[in-house]
Amino acid sequence: MMIKGKICHQEVNTMTAKETELQREMHEIAQKTAELQEELSGEKNRLTGELQLLLEEIKSSKDQLKELTLENSELKKSLDCMHKDQVEKEGKVREEIAEYQLRLHETEKKHQALLLETNKQYEIEIHTYREKLTSKEECLSSQKLEMDLLKSSKEELNNSLKATTQVLEELKKTKVCSLSFAS
Repeated sequence: MMIKGKICHQEVNTMTAKETELQREMHEIAQKTAELQEELSGEKNRLTGELQLLLEEIKSSKDQLKELTLENSELKKSLDCMHKDQVEKEGKVREEIAEYQLRLHETEKKHQALLLETNKQYEIEIHTYREKLTSKEECLSSQKLEMDLLKSSKEELNNSLKATTQVLEELKKTKVCSLSFAS
């Protein structure tokens, strides 16, 4: 009985250690999540800054184009080509922005899905460990109850033995007294 109790106690300790380890891992995942979110935020800010610079550059180029068109009509063809190039750059920038936004959205979706899946797995593991812990606690309670019953039975046996010993002693005294009177 004592060995079973020790084994159950060791299993409970093992389960508690595993639960602590799971909580530590969940904390690390939360930290990694925060780092990834911070990284995404930094990337988004960087891209927004680049976009702003590109848009300012485009605006500046358009202004220059207008000035050059007014100043020199002979350069109109060249300026038209530059304008066409600039429009293409704007289109490429818009495409790049759309692509970056799509990638960012997909990354966020994947990250959320991964977080949800990881959380579900940890919740299932925690639930399983809690069930095992409850089972071990019930086992310990059952063994404790059994030990209490055994102690009670031992106490009753000891009391019965004492009573029997007293009766035997009284019988011996009575026998000694009977023999003394008979002689």
